[in-house]
Amino acid sequence: MSSPLPPPEAVQRLLIWHQGALGDLLLTGPALAALSRHYPQARLVGVGHPERWGLFSGTLPLEAVWDGDEALWAWLFVDQGPLPPALQDRLDSCQLAVVFSPRPNPVLLNRLAQAGISRVVWLPSFPESERLAVGALQARHLAELGITGAPRPFSLIIENNLRQEGQPELPPGPWVAVAPGSGHPCKNWPLAHYYELTRTLAWQHEVAVIWLIGPAETGWLPYLEGIAAAQGHYLLVNRPLKQVAAVLARCRLYVGGDSGLTHLAAVAGTRAVLALFGPTDPAIWAPPGEHVTVLTAPGRCVPCAQARDIPCPAPRCLEDLTPSRVLAAAGALLPDG
Repeated sequence: MSSPLPPPEAVQRLLIWHQGALGDLLLTGPALAALSRHYPQARLVGVGHPERWGLFSGTLPLEAVWDGDEALWAWLFVDQGPLPPALQDRLDSCQLAVVFSPRPNPVLLNRLAQAGISRVVWLPSFPESERLAVGALQARHLAELGITGAPRPFSLIIENNLRQEGQPELPPGPWVAVAPGSGHPCKNWPLAHYYELTRTLAWQHEVAVIWLIGPAETGWLPYLEGIAAAQGHYLLVNRPLKQVAAVLARCRLYVGGDSGLTHLAAVAGTRAVLALFGPTDPAIWAPPGEHVTVLTAPGRCVPCAQARDIPCPAPRCLEDLTPSRVLAAAGALLPDG
């Protein structure tokens, strides 16, 4: 059976549609790299969140990133009527489009083909029913399309000029980064636990602690500013993702929950990543890599999440993941000296 994909020499411009969250996009890194290897002459065009996609600029042959929130894309979800010339002009220079989404959208796929793209294929952005790692699921679908081989380890190439961005106000290393937030409150380890962990790590291992705070965690700032002032910790608040990646590339250890920043640490070059999981399933969502250690919260109901939905009204399981247990794991990853 012939592959549904065009031959490598036929593709000079490859459109990748992925509008997912940061962690979902980074988990797709191995699949994106496999596509790029299969089409070595192709320049990639990403459709999605520009800042998230921009993280790949030093790693993949990324020609452009088109903002997935542009109103022009709405025409691709309407199954009748001609497409605007501006949209067709944008898309007809692409010979192949790969759409990552939880499930295939026939209207979107058909409209991309109508715009002049020779071949349009769908890949799952994450599993909806089976218990399979995102990378393994996407590798299986790529194999069905003719791109074979096990997923390779994926890491971002952080440009040298970015490695120094945003760092003058930070202390000399070694650094330990913690990111207490996530996209769902039930995935957050309690702040009081983070405080106990970071205080002990700084004292026992003589490390500088850096707290990474995003827009969703600004309500915690008064509490965290008090911790930072009392303990000599450092806060990086609402920094650009490339800047955060550059900081993570120089960290000896990162500790965080099931979040986009945990996935960023895993691919940015952090020496050791300690990922704390509760209601979500690490077999599906944990970042891959030998440098990643996963701690799962106790409880017979763990994990309880079905696909992306977390039915638990309160994160009791992560409350029961004790600071002493996390400290022991962190200490093993952060030996003295």
